[in-house]
Amino acid sequence: MTNLSDFSDNELAQILDAPGAVLKGATLADGQPGAIQFFKEMASGAKVFREAQEHENDFVREVAVAMRARLGEQDAAEAEAARNPASQVGVAAAAAATERAATEGTRPDPEGETARAVELTGASVKVLRERADAADVEAYADWILRIAEEVAEAAGTKEGGFFSKRVLVTAGERDFIDRLTAAVGR
Repeated sequence: MTNLSDFSDNELAQILDAPGAVLKGATLADGQPGAIQFFKEMASGAKVFREAQEHENDFVREVAVAMRARLGEQDAAEAEAARNPASQVGVAAAAAATERAATEGTRPDPEGETARAVELTGASVKVLRERADAADVEAYADWILRIAEEVAEAAGTKEGGFFSKRVLVTAGERDFIDRLTAAVGR
């Protein structure tokens, strides 16, 4: 079995960031979602992440649990920063605050987010193919694709205007899934 401890910090960051990037990319693949569509898609993605914490593949389960732990650590750090602003002194904290200030209130870039998700997924799978068990690579790739597919199918959308028929997966979502499929080598 492949362990997360087998990877460098940068490789581990890629492996843990890719599923979240795919969730975000799938949500934005057909442009800016409305509130109800966004809620449905995020709920669907959250369900896939919860299921992964009990996945039959040990590596996928380990990735999902590590992602949850990392989110908990980030939440705790943000809570500490709110309680004690002096704890956030230094160059790294100033850089993070500057980045947050620059991006708060801005609308996400659908093309940029989907491209980032595809690139990050491709890099993660490449690292895994070089150093992980084949079964773990396939399970991770399947999980990544499942995230994108479940989110894409979560909310039907009308393409082409008010009188058009509702489609389950839009052309933008299908394109994103196809690019992800190519990125994982299928």
